[in-house]
Amino acid sequence: MTHWFNELWFLTLEAAPWLLLGLVIAALIQAFSDRLAIARYLSGESLGATVRAALIGAPLPLCSCGVVPAVLSLRSAGAGRGPTMAFLVATPETGPDSVTVSYGLLGPVYAIARPIAAITGAIATGLISGRFAGPEPVTATGGASDDCCSPKVSPSSCCDAAEESKVDSCCDTDTSTATPASPGTGERLARGFDYAFGQVLLDIVPWMLFGLVVAATAVVLIPDGFFDQSWGLVASYLLMAVIGIPMYVCATASTPIAAGLLVAGMSPGAALVFLLAGPATNIGSLGILKGHFGTRLIGLYLVCVIGIALIAGIALDLLWRQFDWSLPQSAPAGQALATDWLSLAALVALIAIISHAYWRRYRKS
Repeated sequence: MTHWFNELWFLTLEAAPWLLLGLVIAALIQAFSDRLAIARYLSGESLGATVRAALIGAPLPLCSCGVVPAVLSLRSAGAGRGPTMAFLVATPETGPDSVTVSYGLLGPVYAIARPIAAITGAIATGLISGRFAGPEPVTATGGASDDCCSPKVSPSSCCDAAEESKVDSCCDTDTSTATPASPGTGERLARGFDYAFGQVLLDIVPWMLFGLVVAATAVVLIPDGFFDQSWGLVASYLLMAVIGIPMYVCATASTPIAAGLLVAGMSPGAALVFLLAGPATNIGSLGILKGHFGTRLIGLYLVCVIGIALIAGIALDLLWRQFDWSLPQSAPAGQALATDWLSLAALVALIAIISHAYWRRYRKS
């Protein structure tokens, strides 16, 4: 039990400053992004629109179910199906908070490989979806101008992150030109930080804690050499893909889980499969999207996400062996320093911010 608490403490310390940095970046992105302007760049099914959708979605701080209202509002505002699917893949698979936490827990290789794989996979998914999705279902969001204002767009899902900042944008389309003035920089920053250190942080916290607990448990319980069996490599790829489909875990929370699996002996590529497939596939979100985009398109989406995650995992393992990369000697290996003042300060700051955010939510309820 002492070993487990030590691993949990080391992982938490290592993740705290990077999570804090990622939230600051997320706040800045939220403060200065314009969803309606973005939608205008995503119309049609061209390669350019699909690439733009992946690049725009990658840094946005939304999880796999929080992205659903944003996707539906983009679709209603005129975004093509291919770009919409690219946005749906790139947004939950990576983000500033997950990249910074990846750098802290997994090292620079993952901090680079993860967003590259996510963006590449998003582009491929968007192009395949736009080409082979077939005719649109009657209930698709593109077919009704008022769809984003309907109750279907704002499901009572685990993430309400887009509730105020995203969903209402397409409903304001007709009156946007009548707005007397845009908010100033100070107001934008206040809204951005309120969003990132309020709703986004509260959405992340339960799953981040879950990820840290799973990581510490994996380090302690999985025996050395468990993944070194003859079946271990192939089975670990498939296992990570299968586990990721039903499991709700955001990109940031999946990182400590991957760290624990790596320490237990799982290959770097198999861990990447989980980092990509887990955040992008959520049964509840897919059920909502199925009614708007049709079974065929969602089926293509799942096949693409899992297939590309497997390809990315195999490619990373081949590169890992070729260049003899290694994991950082830090928290996952149990070598984080409990006296690291920066990590301790970041952790204390996060605890204070989280407590304040929950207190505000309690007062509103």
